[in-house]
Amino acid sequence: MIQKIKSSLAIQVFIAMTLGIIAGLLAPAVMVNFGFIGTMWLNGIKMLIIPMILTTLVVGIISQKDIGSLGRIAFRIMAYYVCTTVFAAAIGIISAKVLRPGLIANLSNMAANNVSGEANITAAGFFTSLISSNMFASFASGNIIQSLIIAIMMGVAILMIRDEKTKDNLISLFESLEKLINSMIGIVMKVSPIGIFFLMADSFGKYGTDIFSGIGALLGTFYVGCLAQTFIVYGLFLLIGARINPFKFVKESIELWVYTISTCSSVAAIPINMKVAREKFGVDEKISSFTIPLGSQMNSDGSVILYSCVILFIAQMSGIDMGLGQLLKIVLLGTVFSLGGSGIPGSNIVKVLVLVEAFGLPTEIVGIVAAFYRLFDMGTTTNNCMGDLAGTILVSRMEDRRARKEKKASIA
Repeated sequence: MIQKIKSSLAIQVFIAMTLGIIAGLLAPAVMVNFGFIGTMWLNGIKMLIIPMILTTLVVGIISQKDIGSLGRIAFRIMAYYVCTTVFAAAIGIISAKVLRPGLIANLSNMAANNVSGEANITAAGFFTSLISSNMFASFASGNIIQSLIIAIMMGVAILMIRDEKTKDNLISLFESLEKLINSMIGIVMKVSPIGIFFLMADSFGKYGTDIFSGIGALLGTFYVGCLAQTFIVYGLFLLIGARINPFKFVKESIELWVYTISTCSSVAAIPINMKVAREKFGVDEKISSFTIPLGSQMNSDGSVILYSCVILFIAQMSGIDMGLGQLLKIVLLGTVFSLGGSGIPGSNIVKVLVLVEAFGLPTEIVGIVAAFYRLFDMGTTTNNCMGDLAGTILVSRMEDRRARKEKKASIA
């Protein structure tokens, strides 16, 4: 009887997340001391990130019929990622313009974190950082973007090998390694409710209810933007291109967004994202194993919404009315920053700092955002991953239609 009513992982995670929030609010001093348990679980996932990206992406590439098929899928998913990122920047601007959080918030009593980072980002430096000078050093240091490019090169190289026996041996090797890594991920995932409970308890133990009185106006505006991006932008792409209702999309992907809200890690969510794509939307793994790992590094719609909201939030607090030219600049810079800059120390919060400086706005408020960044990161990560899933479904449906047309043509 117990087995029959056993909860799914998504429900277990949701319950753990809820209980963690309650425990953090009721016993903050105690739960903060046990935050290391959540960190231990998260480290278990991080340990497997590089091998997971390497094996998943290589298998995704070698499962394609040929280089042409791979190129077509890559072009479609990248076009989608760029397009939705531009929309994300626009939605962030509209949300902040309509709700005007900078005129509501009172941050006089809020504590700030020190934020520092290198603001001198050049195109040459960015592109140079993409290519590893030592693949094993890239793996050891956890450089995800370099590891991703190495994996793409390996997959393409295997497809180009003419010796069928050698090619088959390499394909068999990577497929076996992928199964091994997936099995290890399964072990870590079984204890995910425990890890998530302590992560959430630690976060809310630190922040308490301050978030609702100070930074709440900005946080609320940001989440309105995230919801608009999900239901309007992703929803329209799916409705038009895949004939999927946006509300069904959100409902069927509950396992993904509950997980991302809890972990705040796009890369850690890759196996969950692929599972949802396969089980809920019938996406072939040869597509999802390529598009989802790629999206974890190249698609940052949630982050772009945050950039736009923070810039306009600070401008409103400073009494600055931004014109059309400056708003277009936010769209352009937000899109560019989202597609690159992975080597910048401090990740998203430093990108926010650099963008705020680029507009000549006071940077002190970025420190307050940094102090509460995990609560923003729940939204950025979830939106990023939902965008990856929506794009994967869209490309999958396009490939299905192409296959049906080719089949009809061959019969005729």
